[in-house]
This record gives sequence, C-alpha cells and structure tokens, in this order.
Amino acid sequence: MKKLLLSAVLLASAGAVFAADYGSAGCGLGSLAFKENNGTQILAATTNGTFGSQTFGITFGTSNCNAKGMVKVSMARESFIEANYKDLSRDVAAGKGEYVTNLAKLYGYTPETTWKFTQLLQKNHTRVFAANNARNAVTEINNLVSGL
Repeated sequence: MKKLLLSAVLLASAGAVFAADYGSAGCGLGSLAFKENNGTQILAATTNGTFGSQTFGITFGTSNCNAKGMVKVSMARESFIEANYKDLSRDVAAGKGEYVTNLAKLYGYTPETTWKFTQLLQKNHTRVFAANNARNAVTEINNLVSGL
C-alpha cells in the first residue's frame, strides 16, 4: 500500500512539473521580474540571457522553469523505479499493469502510446531487470528510451 501511495504522490507531482507560469520570453529570472506578457517580455528575455538563469532554471526546475525541470523529472522517475522495482518487473514481464503504465506517464507517454513503452521494456526485460538492482534498471530504461 505504501508503494502505491508513493506512486500516486510522484505522479501527482509530475503533473505539477509540466505547468508553465511565464510569458513569451520563457522562464528564468526575467519571468520573475517581468510577469506581464507584453512589451516587457523583451526585457525579460534580455534578463534571462544576461544572467543565464534560463539554462540553470530549466535544468534544475527553478525560476519558473518547472515546465520540464529535467532534474526533477529524472528524480521522480528514479524514485518511482526504486520504490516499485519488484512490482514494475512483474508488470513489464506481463506486458501490462498499473506500475508500468504509471512509469510510462513519467516518461511522457500518453495513454495511446503507453503500449510502445511497455513493449520496449518487455522486449528488454532481461537487460533491465537481470542485475536485480533498481539503479541499474533506471540506467537501462533511460538508455532504451533515449535510443528511440
């Protein structure tokens, strides 16, 4: 039950990761200083470029750059895999289940494309889960998904 609760919390937080709160200049220090989406967006873009806050923000999910905070998403995926390793392995072997479906969501798959993710992992089950190590599974899944 704890694993399922943790999974629900991680998925809920992942949804928040994909919410944007900035104007046309994008996220960064400029989005905090110039919130209006009008002529001040030029100043916002200049501020972002001058201080380099947009690159840092996108990587670490700061300065309104939580839309695709790569570190946050990566940590959510890793935490999910570690907390649900055995259940995930079982679901992947079966080619279906709530754990593999929820992991697919964390990797950005839609309900219509989840089957592709599940099939990819099922075909590579030995590669992903043979070491019986959650960290190895994280690395292997990331390698498989990035190779698409």
